[in-house]
Amino acid sequence: MTVPTSNAASAQSRVLPGTTEQSRRKMRAPTPSLLGTFEFKVYYLVYLVVVPNMFYTMYRASSPNRPEYEGYERELAPGWMLGRKVDLSDGQWATFRSHLPTFAASMLLYVALNYLLRMTVVRKVSSEFLRTPALIRGFLPTLWFPFLFATVFAVALSGTSIVFILALTFGNYLLAKQLGGRQWAPALFWIYNLAVLFANEHYKGYEFGRMMESLAWLDEWRGVLRRWDVTFNITMLRMVSFAMDYHWRVCQERVTSVQQIDAMAAASPKSDKDRVEHSCFAQDYCFANYWAYLLYPPLYLTGPIISYNSFISQMRYPSPAITLKSTLTYGIRLLASTLLMELVLHTVYSVAISKWGQWETFSVYEISLFGYMRLTFIWLKLLIIWRFARFWAMADRVDTVENMRRCMSHNYSLQQFWRDWHCSYNKWLVRYVYIPLGGRKTSSWNTFVVFTFVALWHDLTMRLLEWAWIIALLFLPEGLATWYFGKPRWTRKPYFRFICSLGGALNIIAMMIANLVGFGDEGVVKMLSKIFSRSGLLFLTVTYVLLNVHLQVMFELREYEYRREYAAHEAEAAQWEMSSAGGRSAGASNPSAPADIESTGSGSSSPSPRTESLTKRTAATSKPMQSSLNP
Repeated sequence: MTVPTSNAASAQSRVLPGTTEQSRRKMRAPTPSLLGTFEFKVYYLVYLVVVPNMFYTMYRASSPNRPEYEGYERELAPGWMLGRKVDLSDGQWATFRSHLPTFAASMLLYVALNYLLRMTVVRKVSSEFLRTPALIRGFLPTLWFPFLFATVFAVALSGTSIVFILALTFGNYLLAKQLGGRQWAPALFWIYNLAVLFANEHYKGYEFGRMMESLAWLDEWRGVLRRWDVTFNITMLRMVSFAMDYHWRVCQERVTSVQQIDAMAAASPKSDKDRVEHSCFAQDYCFANYWAYLLYPPLYLTGPIISYNSFISQMRYPSPAITLKSTLTYGIRLLASTLLMELVLHTVYSVAISKWGQWETFSVYEISLFGYMRLTFIWLKLLIIWRFARFWAMADRVDTVENMRRCMSHNYSLQQFWRDWHCSYNKWLVRYVYIPLGGRKTSSWNTFVVFTFVALWHDLTMRLLEWAWIIALLFLPEGLATWYFGKPRWTRKPYFRFICSLGGALNIIAMMIANLVGFGDEGVVKMLSKIFSRSGLLFLTVTYVLLNVHLQVMFELREYEYRREYAAHEAEAAQWEMSSAGGRSAGASNPSAPADIESTGSGSSSPSPRTESLTKRTAATSKPMQSSLNP
């Protein structure tokens, strides 16, 4: 999703060097920067006044001197910053925070040992495998240690419950291997995995004593995380990924020769998309690889989610995007995010106050800020948990998707919000749910199916189902507004970006309400009823105006990002044109030069692979600016 512009008439399309006529309609020149204009100087002044006031108001409302403090003080714990207590009333964050040193030590041990083994034993074994192509297939040498460590790690976490985990995952493996390739197999895969989710929830992880009284003693050894079924939802996604990827591999063999499929599997992938879409060797879909994939230590508990094909590909060909510098930089960002969370929880008690749910003595302004901070806390909490897992995967040379690609407060489009929130899950939904159900052709009802599954996958509660259906319904007005206001008669107007911000502000308010309903607590209803009362009308009006100011700045920040992408593509195209001109000169002086060198000229009707690659990349990142209502 790109940003709307107020100067769309001046953003005329043109063809960059090295691109084809096909991409002409999808490209535009960036608009001039508005950051130094008088209008934006006014916006900066608004930020300087409003943002500090927001934080000061929340800090003051969380003060121990306030009469409300006694009501929620029991939810707080002793802190270590600013002489204040810390808000650890969120169970998920409290558990992660308390086990963080243990998890970090375990992952450090795993990464260090795996690195040493790769440098010694595995490298020698792998070289033998590479000498004999037939032996490349099957259990990968790089998975020996992850397989063993993951098993021990899972037993330590789940104790005797590993029996249930093994039984459920093995059942999925048998289904996939026996039924893969049959037309109705995906339906059975989904029925099995959804049944597993429902059974896990209903029986709360099962108990040996219920099955046989003589085995009740085994329930005393349930490991560190007794409720293994809570984190099994992530494992279920991997189970579906394995089953579907293997099913598609078998289906491919009916229309493509095995040699061609294996040739693509043996080739080093050129992109992440190749890793996901290119099938592995048939022998790669064995139980040992499957088990190592399901329990891969850095990603086992939380993700980010990675497809089976991509995981096996990275075990064979590690991603060149992972370097020591990028890993260390990412670790510093993780540390900074964690310290920011500690500062927030020591100064703003939004979670504890929200759980307490007594809003009578708080002003509408304070209530709204606590609602906003509650959502910000959820975003920051998940950001840290997912970054922690991704950091250790990067340290192990496994590249995964950044789950939180953009700050929660830097989104105004519903669809773009869900693309940037839990990004790896979004990609999983698109590959295994949305596209198999018809993709855009059936989006009118497909979206409801997807969000219904998302709600059921998170938790089997009616509140989450309501949240899912509200989100799905919100796509409709956003799509209609985009269709109507995305026409040239609107986009060419100088006030187009203001039309966009009017709709975008409504979008933000609607998304905040929907997410508070879905992921909030019992006090949310009281919170919303007071905000949307007659006394809150003036506050809502001012908030709506301020959101429009925020959106104008947001639009310009998106356009700034686009300018950088555009400049990078233009520089790359110019560099290619120079190298291409040099190639043509060499070909002219050398009659024996290959014919395809000459075909790369600007007048060629058949672009070279280099040109086609640049065209695809440029077209993907330089779509026309559309309404902020467009996802």
